[in-house]
Amino acid sequence: MKLKIFIVLTILHILSVDINARKIIEEIIEPALIEVVYERRKVLDTLDCDNDFKKDLLTLKVGKSVSAFYSARLKTTDSLELRHKEYFHARYDNKDLFSSIANLPRETVFKNYPENKIRVHDRFDLCNWIIDEDWEKPNWNITDSTKNIFGFECFLAKTDFRGRKWLVWFSPEIPISDGPWKLCGLPGLILKAQDSKGHYIYEPVSIRTQGVGNVEYYDYDAGNRFITTRLKALPRKQKYIHEDLRYTIGAMGIGGVTNEGYVKRDVIPHTNYDFEETDYH
Repeated sequence: MKLKIFIVLTILHILSVDINARKIIEEIIEPALIEVVYERRKVLDTLDCDNDFKKDLLTLKVGKSVSAFYSARLKTTDSLELRHKEYFHARYDNKDLFSSIANLPRETVFKNYPENKIRVHDRFDLCNWIIDEDWEKPNWNITDSTKNIFGFECFLAKTDFRGRKWLVWFSPEIPISDGPWKLCGLPGLILKAQDSKGHYIYEPVSIRTQGVGNVEYYDYDAGNRFITTRLKALPRKQKYIHEDLRYTIGAMGIGGVTNEGYVKRDVIPHTNYDFEETDYH
């Protein structure tokens, strides 16, 4: 009952938000030293790893002290729709466009922003969230195994970090102690990373050091975010992805959505997976 009340209030809040009233934050923090675009392969069914997975492109911009890791396409899309009403309406009128944007990764990770913290923006439960945490760097075991990636000599390092065993390849030739997602803390940039089960794999598709702009802190839903902690957010998000939200909304008759012709599903497809962090269980 409490969940239904929460969803009702959330949807009413969303429907009442005027796009023109949404606050935009775009803060240049410092010049970027490097930009790496990674392809993330994320397994959606751990019982069918070879066939049920999703690939996304995610961008890492690193400055002298701060970095941002995000979906560049989502950033551009959100910026456009807040500045141009016609783009906002086109997105929701075009089913294919809406679907492609809805499936983009929502999580954005800012390292050392605020100072000595990691700030995460995410969206689930039909809400936008801010999650601040202490900047915890993994403890690495560096091996003597080497591999050439993108023309750079890389060394293999291993760690246990928040429930998963990670294997990464980093290059001392790029003296930047950062990497995809929350992985960092090595004497060189992490170019490839994967967990021991192969549920998450990050591989570089482009590396640029010229004309890469700035590291920005941005928020296109400022003022419309709830604040929570990492260990509260993860179980809530896990519960959310296993719920038939379309049926729940239709059962309450909100926003003109109905359950007419819609059969409630006992099992939601492509949800038999866990997050990079599993230490919340």
